[in-house]
Amino acid sequence: MMKALLAVRLRAMLAGFTAQSRQKKKKSRGMMLLFAFLYVYVAVVIAGMMCMMFGQLAPVYHAAGLDWLYFSMAGLMAMMFAVFGSVFSTQSQLYEAKDNDLLLSMPIRPGAILFSRMVPLLLLTVVFAGLVMIPASVMYAISAALSPLGIVLQVLSLLAVTFLAQAAACLLGWGLHLLLNKMNKSFASLLYMVVFLGLYFWIYSQAGNIMNSMAANGASIASALEAWAWPICAMGRGCTGEILYFLIFAVICGALFGVVYYLLSRTFLKSATSRRSARRRKLNMAAQKAGTPAGAIVFKEWRHFLGSPVYLTNTGIGILLTAVLAVAAVIFRRKVMELLELYAAMGLALDGYLPLIICALLGFMASMMFISAPSVSLEGKNLWILRSMPVSSKRILQAKLRFHILLTTPVTTVSAAVVAVALGCGAPETVLCALVSGLFTVLNGMLGMVCGLRWAKLDWLSEAYPCKQGAAAVITMFASMGVPLLLAGLYFLLARFQLTEAVFMVLCALILAAASFGLYRVVATWGVRRWESLQ
Repeated sequence: MMKALLAVRLRAMLAGFTAQSRQKKKKSRGMMLLFAFLYVYVAVVIAGMMCMMFGQLAPVYHAAGLDWLYFSMAGLMAMMFAVFGSVFSTQSQLYEAKDNDLLLSMPIRPGAILFSRMVPLLLLTVVFAGLVMIPASVMYAISAALSPLGIVLQVLSLLAVTFLAQAAACLLGWGLHLLLNKMNKSFASLLYMVVFLGLYFWIYSQAGNIMNSMAANGASIASALEAWAWPICAMGRGCTGEILYFLIFAVICGALFGVVYYLLSRTFLKSATSRRSARRRKLNMAAQKAGTPAGAIVFKEWRHFLGSPVYLTNTGIGILLTAVLAVAAVIFRRKVMELLELYAAMGLALDGYLPLIICALLGFMASMMFISAPSVSLEGKNLWILRSMPVSSKRILQAKLRFHILLTTPVTTVSAAVVAVALGCGAPETVLCALVSGLFTVLNGMLGMVCGLRWAKLDWLSEAYPCKQGAAAVITMFASMGVPLLLAGLYFLLARFQLTEAVFMVLCALILAAASFGLYRVVATWGVRRWESLQ
């Protein structure tokens, strides 16, 4: 039984790469190679960043005789990275898997179901931890000699850290499950993404200061770890070849993982079958108002957008970042102006190009708002509900486009105007910034609808596929990113005509408006036929 459960979970984990439909259709070889390249690219980028960081620390700590502290810090960072990267996956895989009810209705112990779900999560966690600890070991080997025993103990320490991180992720996932039963899961997921991005950019901006502090204050960091995190110190000493310390650390990790598994297995049945409590409202028929069919579809799209964590997080993060950009432009206006003055002193005057830079930046932001791209595929098996409504196919597609535009265009135009005013642009440039930036979102919506109809996939297993991995979403996002680059190339081609920035922005507005209208005609003609042929 356990073998069958593990096989099912491993196949589900790999479904995003091999088969993502209920008919078990295989992805094309080209698409599989594309996603494999993207996964490898992300892993290489993360590992490269870690190599750069540990490459600075390894010589300093080795020269100071703090080799154990070097590995302790690597283990601590690996644990934090693994927990932060897998806590939401742990919560969803353990408590929100679609086959929980089916498996719990069978004569299978809840502990066995829990264990079969934790094994794939352990594989995911070891990948996260390995992206930190493997570069740390490589950079240490370059700075100091590594014994065979040290290599073996570092590999075993990676496995021990994996169990410790998974135990922490399971506890946090359990707490997150209880918390999400009391609040909107979509907004919680979006908040998590915002916190993650905010923390990432803060660490990235402060990386130099952090590295200098870590290199200069090794002794004080060592004292703090020995006082408050002795098991991590034991891991560091174990990685340097002290077997006794490694055994102590391994026993601690195994014991904590066992305790967490026991506690979760005792509560798994109740937690997995719990349902969110909702306050019942008494329907007041007298207060109900009749609306238009298009308004009803827009409202349905709004409810789906807010009710789907994957949909909201992956396609709505650009809206939030655009709003944050406006706030940041006001708060950090002085620093930005000082930076522009510094560039001007270096002979790189960017003041005259500010409107163009603002439009390009908002254009890239708009590429992350591909709300219309997965909207057709997200209908899934419920497509017949819309098809059976007394509403024309053209009206349905128009309503989907309206939802995208209403959600993205206002915040983008307002943000562009605020940024332009904050950075000292004149009134005509401010209006043109808002106009061009708003047209970026309109074009993105039209392009997303065309791609969503062309590459519609209704037999997905998870909403993550049309929102993250589907061809419509990927092509829309990257094609929208290319639009500002194409316009920038056009600007340099027309530079010999000495066009002013305002005239060029008017030209950009005309081009974007014409492209948007052309794509709308495609949606209104070919798109309607394509929609009616979906099944």
